[in-house]
Amino acid sequence: MSLLLFKVAVTPLLVVAATLLQRRFGGAVGGLFTGLPVTSAPLSLFLALQYGASFAARAAVATLLGLAAMAGFCAAYARMARVTRWLPALLVAAAASGVLFAVVSQVPQRPGLAAAVVFPVLLGVVLLIGRPLPAQATPNPWWDLPARSAFALSAVLAITAAANHLGPTWTGLLATLPVLSAIMGSFTHRIAGAEAARSLLRGIVVGALGAASFNLVVALSVQRTAVAWAYASAGLCALAAAAAGHAAFGAGWPPRPGWRAAVQRLRER
Repeated sequence: MSLLLFKVAVTPLLVVAATLLQRRFGGAVGGLFTGLPVTSAPLSLFLALQYGASFAARAAVATLLGLAAMAGFCAAYARMARVTRWLPALLVAAAASGVLFAVVSQVPQRPGLAAAVVFPVLLGVVLLIGRPLPAQATPNPWWDLPARSAFALSAVLAITAAANHLGPTWTGLLATLPVLSAIMGSFTHRIAGAEAARSLLRGIVVGALGAASFNLVVALSVQRTAVAWAYASAGLCALAAAAAGHAAFGAGWPPRPGWRAAVQRLRER
């Protein structure tokens, strides 16, 4: 019962935090935190506690591979957003993601091979999406935050409950289904336009560098050390990788309005 309560409490809080950061600092930073393993990390920990370290390690490899399909969703949506409305873009991206999930499910479940596939894919997708144009800020409806939290919680509970039937490979793959990417991307596209959606999706892929690092560390360490130490180390690696990606791709950190303009004015004096 305590584990169930932990799921109910932590998952919505993580999603709320990511959403508030998006609203405060913009799509690039909101996407960055959405791309981090805000739902897959709790799910992985739940699997380790409920089904053991071996199950969690194999699921982490599958989750790592699934990030390539998630990035494919973001790339397809970002490319379609400039030429069509949100629903056709969503359908095309979902179809592309489905094909990629089928492909990565056939890749041998080895951490080194998974990392060799996924990290270049993530970097390539960031470059493919490119730097979006500035987007105009828009208000958010009252139901947006509760809906995101409820959906994320439902996904975590459903996947965890089905883990015995799915096995570690599909449990891990389903943890990377682009649910939040689809909801946030399509909603942002519909309300704020294509460039706002592209900024969010690009940030998600940059944040996924952190998620990939998290799952790689879990896959390599959870069977060799204490669960608490493995997940703490994975969390630190995730934050470091996401921060490095954010700095390398110039997503605008610190994300304060006018920061770059202020620096430019100082240089001109």
